[in-house]
Amino acid sequence: MSAELHDRVARALGALGCDMGAAECHGALCGLLCAPRAFAPRTWLEHLAGADDLGPFEEGDTRAALDALLQASVRVLAEDAFGLFLLLPGDEADLGTRTAAFAAWCRGFLAGLGLGGIGDFALLGEDARGFVKDLERFCRIEAGDGDEADEQAFAELTEYTRMGVMIIREDVQAAAAAGAASSSLH
Repeated sequence: MSAELHDRVARALGALGCDMGAAECHGALCGLLCAPRAFAPRTWLEHLAGADDLGPFEEGDTRAALDALLQASVRVLAEDAFGLFLLLPGDEADLGTRTAAFAAWCRGFLAGLGLGGIGDFALLGEDARGFVKDLERFCRIEAGDGDEADEQAFAELTEYTRMGVMIIREDVQAAAAAGAASSSLH
């Protein structure tokens, strides 16, 4: 499903001349969904559009592709966190293409966290802070030769990233619950 949805979102964004690709778009969405502020689809769409004019993003195939991505992401993060997928090109794409998309996904995720209200990563737990530092490095990752060892390393990085996203989400939810509990005590 991920590769098919990636292609659908990529076509929709490309038709609009969007500067952001499908992977970065999904990373930003996931970052916003994991962040402490209540998710506002308009924030995500304005980030994609780079402007307040959302008209082209709210029509036809583009709207349908982005809605499908949004619904799948919200569902997975709410119900089955272990089902989280990174919206990357399929395995038929060469490793360089998939690695560039992975780096873009990481950039998008970090941007989404910022847009969603995480201004100070010190508020996160140690594991989550370590993961954020790793993501910052992953934003600059380059593909190897594409041999079996590189493919294995890529698979491990994407799996690590999926689990790291869950750690951040859990930390943010725990902090929100603790904040709500302490404010109800006063």
